[in-house]
Amino acid sequence: MSMPAIALACAAEHELAGEQGRASEQEDQDAADAKGKQAAKAAFERCALLRYGPSSAPRIEACEADLFSLPVILLFRVDGTSRSDALADLKREDAHEDGRVAAMLAFAYQGRGPAKTQGPAWMAERVKDWTDRCLAGRLRF
Repeated sequence: MSMPAIALACAAEHELAGEQGRASEQEDQDAADAKGKQAAKAAFERCALLRYGPSSAPRIEACEADLFSLPVILLFRVDGTSRSDALADLKREDAHEDGRVAAMLAFAYQGRGPAKTQGPAWMAERVKDWTDRCLAGRLRF
């Protein structure tokens, strides 16, 4: 299995574990959300350590957090927002000063954007590529 495919597997395990954790706690929504987040985090960590090795341990927390923030940034590109307008929006939200967010924005606008009907598939591919780079330690901020 290629490294980007492994990253996709870890992201998928993260999402599935989160859904299963939330579904197991049906009476209290806050408890369900907390259980889902905890299960997702644990699944992602197990997957990353298994597939990327112990050297990925210092990066796991940040890479897992990226699974929530990167799709938001990628949506700017999918929606046809210019990079400068996306940056202006991030500045309004006080998210622009984080070197990681700036790197995600640059990453989102590299290469070709998605075809009109390919937004979700393009985003999934970009998340997979970013997660692979992150877990493998190939991102610099």
